[in-house]
Amino acid sequence: MSTALLFFNEKKILIKDTSSGVNLIEPFRVDSYNKFVEDRINHLIQSSVIQKGIDIDQIIVDTSEGILVPNEIYNPSRKEAYLKLNYIDLDSDKGIVDEKLESINAYFISSRLNWFTSFCEKNLPQIPISNSSKIYLDKALKESKNDVHIVLKQNSFDLIKLQNQKLHSFNTIEYNTVTDVIYFLIAHLNKLPIKAKSIVLYGTEKQGAEATVLFSKVETLSKLELNTFSEIELINFLA
Repeated sequence: MSTALLFFNEKKILIKDTSSGVNLIEPFRVDSYNKFVEDRINHLIQSSVIQKGIDIDQIIVDTSEGILVPNEIYNPSRKEAYLKLNYIDLDSDKGIVDEKLESINAYFISSRLNWFTSFCEKNLPQIPISNSSKIYLDKALKESKNDVHIVLKQNSFDLIKLQNQKLHSFNTIEYNTVTDVIYFLIAHLNKLPIKAKSIVLYGTEKQGAEATVLFSKVETLSKLELNTFSEIELINFLA
């Protein structure tokens, strides 16, 4: 039985075949949610996935807000308070969810659009939903040792620092341009993990090219190796 991955980044829905990486639908942009949008998403899933004998086995959500809280101090009744310490103006149309990261004994707390949660509960029940940052952290901790990872999203980027295959730090930061991201990185070079030699950056092809140019122009970055990967390569990594 073929399987598919449904990916949602708060603005568009993408469904791709897990094994081949082929997109099963044209990316469907969601600017506002209503009955027409719900019916359209359902039709796309039915005609492009279910009727072809393909099962959606995982839903991955990409959001702009996320934090880690160690298990030792975590209180599930206070997950909203934890998140709002970092994101005071959290949108009222978003709910707050937590996910356990067994690899580092911590909880990942993030936001999720309420309409999307309701849609999945109604139309895709029992299919697991995970935050992309949580999945990325789990996988990166198994594969990387002393790298710095930058994952560019719609309005924010994850900055993940690893040292000796352990998490050194994790932050989600708002940005407008790739230049903002690189300047933020430069300002934090003295806080990089010991022996970190490479930067792993996921983004669009244009963002990767911009970062490459900036790295070539900034002397303080010359000793670091930049490895850029596309959005599709990111989804392949998460799948």
